[in-house]
Amino acid sequence: MKTTKTIGRLTLVLEAREVGRDLSVTLTGGAAHIGAAALAYPDKESGRTTGSVISAPGHKEEEIALYGAKVLSKETKKTVLFAVGIHLEKITLEEIEEIEKACREMILDFLKDSN
Repeated sequence: MKTTKTIGRLTLVLEAREVGRDLSVTLTGGAAHIGAAALAYPDKESGRTTGSVISAPGHKEEEIALYGAKVLSKETKKTVLFAVGIHLEKITLEEIEEIEKACREMILDFLKDSN
């Protein structure tokens, strides 16, 4: 599955594919790259979803990566790898806020579309 959303001067691209019973997702925009990646999985005994995130030096995508991995894992009951790389030259604080909101919306829309 692939979906896009344009926010101002940036187009976000969310791509997901099944890897066996698991899910691998990328969310990129602008100069595509991997700035952060998170892995989340459901704990069958406790019912909670556990996640870990790692980011490349100087990158700020870890919050979106962890959010995406945990939300998708919780709802799908799958192990989810969620990688994010968004780069926009001379980005403003307002653009950052709009992009973060759009990323969350895309993740929730993906859930609706995949059910």
